Amino acid sequence: MIPATQLSQLPQDVRKLVRRVYMDRSVADFEKLCNRLPDCSASELCILQPVLYMYLDPDRIPAKSTPAVATDIELVYKSLLVIVTTLGYIDGSGIGSAGSEKQYLISAWNRVAPWLIFFHDQFIMCRANYRPVDKMVAIRIVASLLLHVVMVSGKRGGTTLLTTPALYRPIAELWLLALKTKDKYVVCLSSSPGPAHITSFRVFGSLVVSSCIQDESFVTILLEVSGGIDAVTSAALKYVKSLRSMAKTPDIASDNFKLELLVLVFSHCVKIIATTSTLDAAIREAYLLRQSVKEIFGALRVLQSLFLGKESMAQALAPSFTYLDFLLKCADDPASALHQALCAHAFETMVHISPSGPLEESKLVETDPRRINEAFFRTLFKYSLDDKILSYVCKHVDAWSNNLGPIVREEKYLLDIWSGVEQTIRTYATLRSKAETIWWPSPSKMGRVLQCRCDGTAEDIRFRQCAGCQVVRYCSKRCQRDSWHNHHRLSCNFLKAAVGSSTPQRMKRSLRLLAGLEVGHIQRKWDNILRLFAAARCEYPKDRERLVLELSLDKNDESVRPLRDYIFLFNGLSENEVVDRISSSWPDSRGQLHGLFLCSVITIHDRYRSRQILFSPRIALDMEIVPQTFSRDSQDV
Repeated sequence: MIPATQLSQLPQDVRKLVRRVYMDRSVADFEKLCNRLPDCSASELCILQPVLYMYLDPDRIPAKSTPAVATDIELVYKSLLVIVTTLGYIDGSGIGSAGSEKQYLISAWNRVAPWLIFFHDQFIMCRANYRPVDKMVAIRIVASLLLHVVMVSGKRGGTTLLTTPALYRPIAELWLLALKTKDKYVVCLSSSPGPAHITSFRVFGSLVVSSCIQDESFVTILLEVSGGIDAVTSAALKYVKSLRSMAKTPDIASDNFKLELLVLVFSHCVKIIATTSTLDAAIREAYLLRQSVKEIFGALRVLQSLFLGKESMAQALAPSFTYLDFLLKCADDPASALHQALCAHAFETMVHISPSGPLEESKLVETDPRRINEAFFRTLFKYSLDDKILSYVCKHVDAWSNNLGPIVREEKYLLDIWSGVEQTIRTYATLRSKAETIWWPSPSKMGRVLQCRCDGTAEDIRFRQCAGCQVVRYCSKRCQRDSWHNHHRLSCNFLKAAVGSSTPQRMKRSLRLLAGLEVGHIQRKWDNILRLFAAARCEYPKDRERLVLELSLDKNDESVRPLRDYIFLFNGLSENEVVDRISSSWPDSRGQLHGLFLCSVITIHDRYRSRQILFSPRIALDMEIVPQTFSRDSQDV
């Protein structure tokens, strides 16, 4: 009830309408009052707030929509509609303000929420045969009120009222429905004085879900409603894809308020994808194959083109990099995740996102653009050993260096890190070029160095690979059999040891690159290697003829130890068998080790970020290729 002192402040015609509304449940009288509200002042609307909520009695909610309860439904419908219309009109300060109409919505939420659930169930999901309220109108009412509660309660610092379990199913169903509805702009929001803004239903869906996603019971309902974790992840990825087109529409691109909402949508959807990928390895791999990283960083690039504020872009970058970092640590093919990010201009995007404040030691990598750039540069350095990544960065390193953003140029430590990475990329590119054109040229037009060198190399041949090393490819069974008896029986185990077990696909692509780096390392550090050799002969007098040179490519370090420390690399071969095979099939024709060492090994970090020892790619390539070349030259003679 409105106190008499406040009621007296209203215009006479409004007072009469209020008294008639209080006297009976007349739809006509309430409609007349609603029609009069646009002409009321802000102070008058404040006084009228109790009247707008008087019909929202949870005890009068019917079990089902029928003609018998049409009056109650009509009164509630008009009440909710006028509440949505007046939100933001009174004080003109927008969502999150201390306006009385918003305070009244929060205080009366226990009366509003049950009716929203009823409207959703009966009219939005169409579970009633008698539907006096249009579906899209019901969507607008329910979605607008839910989103207002999210924004208002969030800015007040309290727990959102949407964490009521009874609302979880409607929220989950609305989130999925938002992707299917043709009407994109249905949610009524006010961000400035004047008429309320209309924003995207898809924006609403993601924001509301994000406020509940941490609750396990909500996740259970979301999985049930959507049909499983795959459907949830798929919906989040669809949101990310649609966001790219939404951001380019003039209606949104010209409205800072809506752009800020898009950033929130993007961040929450990426978090959903990351969360489901963490929970399910199959989802993680499936969505990596569906180019999830490329879609995410592509959307981030679009957001950056809209000239959002520093804080907004930093907020969008944080979950994107967190998801990428997770895939680099856990995915079966982390190089593919990084390649997707690079193809979506992740480097260009990151170096041009400025921090919103001073660097704080307490900030995590995931939350500060400077630390994210540092981590990304170090990731580039690590994955430059991957042939696919190196091929991409070599094409773009000049453009990157010429267009570094202020975040890198203004932070000396970042600029120093990038300079080191740039130098490494250029060095690797030079060594790979020598390996591919001079030391181990390919007989194949497609660049496959470990492919049979017989005459049967037509483009339509389906090459088969050796089942043992899974590296060398042959055009026929006959070619494979001849190669085995000729030389491959000796080199097979060593090729397998050169590609390793943790990252075989990556190593197969990068074998010549690693071999080139090995050659460069030996040439660069030969003086120190000689000192280590002299010390090792004294330390291991019984193993003087079986010393192995270990090169740490990722640490630019080297050591010398006896062969027995590396025998685990050779798939069950004894120490004597390893010595015999290396001596008979690899005479060090290039003279790299000058007869001082039996062989060499290299160490890198695998996809699990642990130290991995590999047999020398240089020696393995020589063992496979040099005998073929010698045999072919003999036949030519």
